[in-house]
Amino acid sequence: MALFTGTFENKVDRKGRVSLPADFRAELPEGGERVVYIYPSPKHDALEACDKAFMQRLVQAIEEQPLYSDEEEDLNQSIVAQARKALLDETGRLVLAPELAGHAGIGDKAVFVGQGSRFQIWSPERYSDHSERARARAKGRTLALKPAGGA
Repeated sequence: MALFTGTFENKVDRKGRVSLPADFRAELPEGGERVVYIYPSPKHDALEACDKAFMQRLVQAIEEQPLYSDEEEDLNQSIVAQARKALLDETGRLVLAPELAGHAGIGDKAVFVGQGSRFQIWSPERYSDHSERARARAKGRTLALKPAGGA
């Protein structure tokens, strides 16, 4: 599975094309279609994106909800129905659909933020505010790591 780390800012051209950061491209499989799935973040005024393997995990988790339940419908409508398959061109660029860019307030620049198995795409202004709040919330928190090998 992909491991997206780091924060990168790239220019968006008038056609909505933006280069996926090289570090992120390196996490996608070589050969064949190089694709990411982009959808509005269910939590923030930003976008979330992932590779095919993680999108399949999301769909599987949604399908584990009771069939026709509000939870299943809401998650399908918020993530799966809104997701757009973005194919990388030969130079590593992808196109941000206008409705997705509008949701995130993305204009001529986009910030790519690694989140491990997925990444976010923000407008620089929104990300600056979000990042400051997240760092303030994280101060003093601890994280318990399980021993390597799951023991």
